Amino acid sequence: MDALQNLSGKLEQPSEELREFVLEGKCIELLIGFLTQADGDEKLQSLWCLTNIAASEGRLAERVLPATPHLLPLLSSDIAELTNQAAWALGNLAAEGEQMREQLYALGALAPLVSLLGTQDPVVLQTACFAVSNMARKPCSYFSRLFELDVPQVAAKQLKRFANDPECVAELAWVFAYLTAASSAQQVDCVLASGAVDVLLQCAVDAADGAPGALLIPIIRTLGNVAAGTDAQTHALVTKPGFVALLVKYIESRASRAVEKETLWVLSSVTAGRKEDVHAMVNASVVPDLVRIIETQDYDIKKEAAFSLLNIALVGECLEDLPNERLVREFVGFLRSQDPQLVRMGVQFIALVADDLDGGLGVLRRVEGAIDALENLVAVTEDDDTRAMVSALIDRYYGEDAEAAIVQ
Repeated sequence: MDALQNLSGKLEQPSEELREFVLEGKCIELLIGFLTQADGDEKLQSLWCLTNIAASEGRLAERVLPATPHLLPLLSSDIAELTNQAAWALGNLAAEGEQMREQLYALGALAPLVSLLGTQDPVVLQTACFAVSNMARKPCSYFSRLFELDVPQVAAKQLKRFANDPECVAELAWVFAYLTAASSAQQVDCVLASGAVDVLLQCAVDAADGAPGALLIPIIRTLGNVAAGTDAQTHALVTKPGFVALLVKYIESRASRAVEKETLWVLSSVTAGRKEDVHAMVNASVVPDLVRIIETQDYDIKKEAAFSLLNIALVGECLEDLPNERLVREFVGFLRSQDPQLVRMGVQFIALVADDLDGGLGVLRRVEGAIDALENLVAVTEDDDTRAMVSALIDRYYGEDAEAAIVQ
């Protein structure tokens, strides 16, 4: 026991000699021996060792794979600690990448891990969610199997059972975040039909101010994945009670930068959908906060807000309702960015104002440095479409209709 405990601790940051023992020596063989022959305490300590090795970099983690057939029976052990530790080790392996996940699937790891999701033990549930979430990461060849095994339904049932346990809710939310990530419309519909989204939404609505990002981020990520689906799926989400107010709440909140950024990503998907959904967000007074963000935040946050503002102007046809001179000033700043996507958004919004807004050229002429930024972009851009669009803007800026635009 002393030797196993000592080994477990040292495996958290293995020395070169210990790495060699794992890679070239009999370390894994000895630990597997403890799993098959030792008593419960020694099994648990050997599992800790295997878990720590599985959490190491690739070459070390791969050495644990032969232990998989000995780990799987422990998932149905009567001793919760053994079950939990075996699931943890498998979850660490699944996090190593596509090749490791495929090997675990071939060894039969998926079904017993999914079965473990039905546990009534909250600690084991959290670890089972961790393992299943990692197995659900893409790319993987067996993703549809997760739906055949009824993962959405099982996890939704557990959400309702453990709705008052924030740690369980967070881990279950990660399962749904991976189930909905770049998934087919049919798969997202399956998640919606399970009722999980309603429970997650209610958990986020009920969360106290200052709720940790560890709880909110996987919930908001799941909502964002659904919002990025079909227009019908986005609309179904927007019309759920509390959804619009939730987005506004976390965009207004300045407590967590990560939560704010995640929520802005959801909003960008919503505003790319139906006009009525865009208007639902505009009517909830989200625009002033988007303007504040684009004027005051760092570029990664500004970028997320810019997507929504551009969508509000284009999809929602609300250009005239925006504070366009303030926004043009910020979008002109995007023209100097090294991020091609920011540059394109800058050009697109400025062209929209110039072409579709009464007096739009006058707005552009009143923004200091706008024409200089456009002329510089023509000189440096390597994108032919961007160069053509900016050249047309410059021609209009200096053209005969410029004076008429100023008079208007």
